[in-house]
Amino acid sequence: MKKLATLHIINGDASLPAFAAANLPGQVLVWREVLSEGPVFYTLPEPEFWQKRQEFITDAYCEPSNKYKEKVLDEVQKLEGIEAFFEVVLWFDADLMCQINLLYLLQRLQRNKPSLLTVCTPGKGQNIGNMQPQELQNLFDERQQLGEEELQQAASLWQLYASPHPLDLQLHLQQIAIVFPHLEHALQLHLLRFPSCTYGLSQPEQMLLQIIQSGASSIKEVMQQFWQQDPGYGFADVQLQQILACLQPDLVKSKEPLSLSFFGERVLEGFAAFTPKKRWLGGMEINGSCPYCFDTEKNSLRKNC
Repeated sequence: MKKLATLHIINGDASLPAFAAANLPGQVLVWREVLSEGPVFYTLPEPEFWQKRQEFITDAYCEPSNKYKEKVLDEVQKLEGIEAFFEVVLWFDADLMCQINLLYLLQRLQRNKPSLLTVCTPGKGQNIGNMQPQELQNLFDERQQLGEEELQQAASLWQLYASPHPLDLQLHLQQIAIVFPHLEHALQLHLLRFPSCTYGLSQPEQMLLQIIQSGASSIKEVMQQFWQQDPGYGFADVQLQQILACLQPDLVKSKEPLSLSFFGERVLEGFAAFTPKKRWLGGMEINGSCPYCFDTEKNSLRKNC
């Protein structure tokens, strides 16, 4: 049977207008999940995996189940027919959120690989949704072609990311050369999301506190400064609001104008420690305490003895 020419998998609806303006030939699948947030399990069969994801998204983002099915599950189902296409092109930015989505798709597509699998990722600080048509055409012309070696590495990294043993991921990053240009940095940022060994804050939480301490008093100001200081996480406003909400009211006053509480000042100065709120980091759940912490002096994750 004759194959269809090209399928473009685009990360998020925000990239669609710019991509459409580039008028690249082929069909489009929109990826709308955020696998960097909430639980992921490499040991679960696909139906159970997506059931867990649906439970998380509908609860964390107040998304109705029927909308999740329409926006996410119906698109995921289309991956089953991926062999109908000669080439599949993955369009994902360099930030943490995009790279984790890319990582899942790479290990998924290893199972039913198209004839040609390629990746288009702009440089750091660039965003597909903000690029001009000629820039997207140039990015397409320079796309990275993936072979079995790259896909095997992606499968190993996904398994490590989605496991409850983050030290294994860190060790892998230290010992193996990562063939994907932006993935190593993204996974290093993931490790920085673990609580600090000193004061219990993740790097994003610490950044938010420092921004507020420096004078930002509205949520809008805080988010804008966060994006300027470190766009590498790729957090949208909803993710930053959730991180901030976990710091309120213990460390940050609940209402605008925002300011640090006395305890927040003490934690930021290193004289007190914050107990992390419940959340998932890849395949590991943090619930009041964490068996691992990030040692800022050694710049590495370690067991929280």
